[in-house]
Amino acid sequence: MNKKWIGIIFFIIITLQYGCSGKHLNVQDNENLALCSCFPLPNCVSSNAWLFYNNVAPFELTIAKEDAWPIVKQTISDMPRTKIVEEDSVYIHAKCYSRVFRFVDNLELLLIPDKNMISVRSSSSIAIFDFGVNYWRVHTLRNQLIEKGLIKG
Repeated sequence: MNKKWIGIIFFIIITLQYGCSGKHLNVQDNENLALCSCFPLPNCVSSNAWLFYNNVAPFELTIAKEDAWPIVKQTISDMPRTKIVEEDSVYIHAKCYSRVFRFVDNLELLLIPDKNMISVRSSSSIAIFDFGVNYWRVHTLRNQLIEKGLIKG
């Protein structure tokens, strides 16, 4: 096999493994978290995603945002292998570590006060396929917040 093909194969492998990692965290405006990636990969879910396999519904608050936000923060802090690394009055960024290999996923929540809702996003940092981990993380968080009476079911 010549060097050209080895280079092309190497590029494809690196692109598939790392995708657009590192470019997806942050708030795009006051109501939207960043899109799942520079091209739609099945390693992310978001309430802002336009593709069905990346999309999850935002969290609709049932109580006042001032009362809900501290409980949301505490619920995230109580999640196994999860650490909040950035937070303010409307934004939370947490890193979630896998049990065995300690892979890092990013969980983001953005409070949208005028709509009384929370935009949510969970994504793998490096992998293309997450085996549904990010979907289940958001699903589990949603169920916990429903049980606490913070969001609609």
